[in-house]
Amino acid sequence: MPRQNYLTRESFVDASEKQIRDSLLTIPTFASNIKLISENKLTDSIRFNYELAPKKLDYHINISVLRLNEKYTRISLHATYANGQAFQHNSDISIALHDFESAIHAAIKGDSSTYKPYQPKESFSKRAVHFVVAFGSSLGLFFLKKKLS
Repeated sequence: MPRQNYLTRESFVDASEKQIRDSLLTIPTFASNIKLISENKLTDSIRFNYELAPKKLDYHINISVLRLNEKYTRISLHATYANGQAFQHNSDISIALHDFESAIHAAIKGDSSTYKPYQPKESFSKRAVHFVVAFGSSLGLFFLKKKLS
């Protein structure tokens, strides 16, 4: 896979262009990991900074909105690293795009409670350590009971 410095995702929404633009500007009010950077009138896009908090990664996400007809609108998300770094394969930037798309849909619906920011699952090694410790302590208690009785 060739090295690239951006990732794009598109979706179609059943809302007007004005409603989407107004909704995009409300995202930073309910999503603390998303900050508005600028609105570019020349390219007709809005730029946000998305912070993937658990891993301390920053991405710039440019959003462009294109009205298809009276009912449907296309939203294009274009994500890059904040420092312009190139990557070959990065699942974190895909997670950021998916999470940001979820924030957009929550803002369009007007229900911020539907937006759930990404929370990484506990790694398998941590769960395995907890299991081994719990199993070992219960086994130790079992033998301690037998020895005391």
